[in-house]
Parts: sequence; structure tokens; C-alpha cells
Amino acid sequence: MDKYNRRKFLLQARNLTYVGATSWLCGCGGALSKSDNSANPSPNGEDKQQVIVIGAGIAGVTAAKKLQAQGYQVIILEGRDRIGGRIWTDNSLGFPLDLGAAWIHTIDGNPLSPLVKQFGIQTVVSDLESQWNYKGVNQVLSKSDELLISKAFQAFMDRVKHLKKDPQSLQQTTLADVAQQIIESEEITGITLKGFRATLSSTIESEVGEDIANLGIKGFEEDSEFTGADVVFPQGYIQLVQALSKDLDIRTKHLVQQIAYDDNGVQVTTDREVFSGSQVIVTVPLGVLKRGSIKFSPALPEEKLAAIERLGMGALNRLVLKFPQQFWPSQPHTMAYINGNIPDRYVEFYNWQKYIQQPILAAMFSGDFSRSLSQMPKSQAIQNIMSDLRSMFGKDIPLPTATLLTQWHNDPFAYGSYSTFSLNGSIQDCDRLAEPIGDRVFFAGEATYGKYIGTVHGALLSGEREANRIIQKT
Repeated sequence: MDKYNRRKFLLQARNLTYVGATSWLCGCGGALSKSDNSANPSPNGEDKQQVIVIGAGIAGVTAAKKLQAQGYQVIILEGRDRIGGRIWTDNSLGFPLDLGAAWIHTIDGNPLSPLVKQFGIQTVVSDLESQWNYKGVNQVLSKSDELLISKAFQAFMDRVKHLKKDPQSLQQTTLADVAQQIIESEEITGITLKGFRATLSSTIESEVGEDIANLGIKGFEEDSEFTGADVVFPQGYIQLVQALSKDLDIRTKHLVQQIAYDDNGVQVTTDREVFSGSQVIVTVPLGVLKRGSIKFSPALPEEKLAAIERLGMGALNRLVLKFPQQFWPSQPHTMAYINGNIPDRYVEFYNWQKYIQQPILAAMFSGDFSRSLSQMPKSQAIQNIMSDLRSMFGKDIPLPTATLLTQWHNDPFAYGSYSTFSLNGSIQDCDRLAEPIGDRVFFAGEATYGKYIGTVHGALLSGEREANRIIQKT
């Protein structure tokens, strides 16, 4: 069968850069011995030199690990009952399944790669270019269909590149506007039109979790990528967080309510107790900052609040479908039905059978369609997604025997999947978000690392960056 390459346009267009491995982390070893929340005495103002980290995701544990290695006393406060944040490996079906972060994207030069090797964590290549797009039952796009769609997408990319040179366009033009210009100027119709829209969804919306109608050309393609293959974790991404978290003092189920700071130090109030220290590193997701779930005293600077407002938070969700047996082809890594009649509806099915030898498809969907599914009863949402599979493989396919549905945009510890540049956001806004407040309040997380926004490696590098800031200041 013919295959349609999903990401090759973006991979060719991006500025590929190299960042060396974070070698200081490679000395870590062993699996997590998770901290007992009651095992350590409360600091409660007893030690003003300790650093408090908010959030036990990879940014938080990376910062804490480096600071602790340098002799600092560090405590991590985590609102969830688990570590990992948006790295979430679920075992409820009897085997590990990642419901949040799942990939290391482009492993060559990626700072996650040496850690995976150091900890002996198994990975499997996930070929995101191996996608089959269906236009009917057991009918994939023809080579001529693919060529016409590729031509339209290239015209779109060329148009965006041209408009990015125009300051007025940067403020007023959405990616959806550009797409409509191409549709009209190239007179795109029929299956080519549907394939073009599907390609925009696959290469852009599925990458950032947001509709192109809500994305501007200003921040588009401003971030960077490494080179090499993409990989997944058959035994779960959480293994990496567990290895990095070894011997750290992590207090789960501590919901942070307020961060107060002055020239003498910081005071962090949770729903259980109050912690005092010399500095605090805030690693909560952008969605939490947008909601104002944590009160800052004094309030955050206006410039930082404006950056939080301009940056966007995507809604990429997935529906894991376990079937009694595999009924789809083994060859592709991803599949999609592109011949539907709803322009803004797009679902990709990841063939997880290739990675864990279980009859699993992971359906992924983003933006407003993703948000709309949460308004339906779960059974209706499953039927909505299953309709695509029936259009691809016929009405007689079996029903799933088990399902898992995420709603990251409704998660009070995230309020979204990951950050994006949205309509008027830019790398400069990520830099503003990352700026410390004096020598007291520091910020980490993927939203603060514009070069690698929305990635696990961006989050890891941000944690290392903030640990270095504190070390240099003290």
C-alpha cells in the first residue's frame, strides 16, 4: 500500500540544532524509592536555606536533582498523588500505557537520550512518517492524491514563510487564514482539499494541540528540533522520572495555594501545611498559571502576566482502544480517515500493537474537537471515534473490550496538554515567563523554554537552567 509521510515537511523546514547531553544527570542510578509523605519532618521555617520546588514533573525533579547534588537541601511539593506530572504511565489494563507524554522526539543530540541509555530503559522506534491515510473501506490515498496534497501543503508553507517577513501580517494573520488563501488560489477541491486539511491537522494541530484558527504565523516554526528517530517506551515513560527522582524528598498530595516572597525568603502554603525556604522554583504547567490557581504575594509582574496571557495551552487528548484482536494492517505506525464531511474533525490512530504486542490503537485528537468530546458521555465519545475506524475497515470490526480517555484540558493540575505560541505568542514570551523574580522565585517547565516548547526535553533543560541560576546566585 502507498504511505503518506506525515512530518517530512516540518522536519525539513525546521532549524535543526544540537544541544549537548546533560552529563551531570548521568551519575544518577537505580529505580525510585518514593518518598513517604510523613517520613520527613516539616521544615516550617526551621531552615531558610532550603529550596522548594513546586511540581514533581521532569522539570521539577531535574532541578531538584542537580541542586541536591550540589549540596542544597531541596523539597518537592506535588499536588497529585503521583510523580511525573504530564508524564503519566497507566497500568490499569494490565500493562503500561503512556497517557501523557509518550515520545522522545528526534533522539540525536536530545538530552533525554543519554539518560535513557544510562538507566537502561528500553525504547522502540516510532516511525511517524509511516502513516496510511484512508479515503474509504480498505482504500488508501493513491500516489497522485498524495502528490496533489503535498503540492498544496508546500504552497502553504511557502506562503507562511513569505508572510512572516511582513510585520503587519505577524499581528493579524492566522494559519487558518493562510490555508484559506491557498485553497482559493490553488482551487483545491475534492479529496485533495480533505487531504490538505488533514495534513494541516497532522503536521500542525496534532503537534501543538490547537486548531490553526487559533494559531498565528508569528510564532510558527520558531522552535527547534533535533535530528534522528522518534522513540516510545514499551514499559512507560515514567521509568525516566522514577530514575531521576531517586533519593529526592517529594511530598505528594500537597496542593500549593500561595507563594509569598520577600527579601528574607519564601513561604509556600499548601492545603496541608506551610513551608519556608530561601528560593522557590515554580514548575507548574502554563494552564495552571493561566487559571491563577496559585496566588503570588506580591502579585506576578505585569510583563510576566502578559506573557502568560499571550501563550496558548493546547488540548491534545487520546482514547486508548483495546480490542479482542488486531483487525488493522501491521505495517503503518499511524492511520487516519480523511474523507469525512466535518472539516475541523481529525483523528489519528497510533498502532500501539507495534510497540507492546497488544491489540491496542491509541486515537489522538486536538483543539476544539478534542474539547468537545469531553462534553459527551464517554460511550458517545467512543462511538464518535469508532466511526472513523468503521469508515476505514468496515462496519463488522469488533467493539473495544477496554478504553481509556484523557481530558488534559480539564485536569486541574495541568489545564491542557502543553503550551504553544497561540495567536500572538512568541519565544520572547517564553523568555519573559522564565525570568526570575529577584533572587527568590524561579520558573521552569516546557512553557519557559521556547526553543523546545511543548517537549519533555524542553522541560528537562528548563529545570537544569533554573538550578544553575540558583547555584550562580548563592
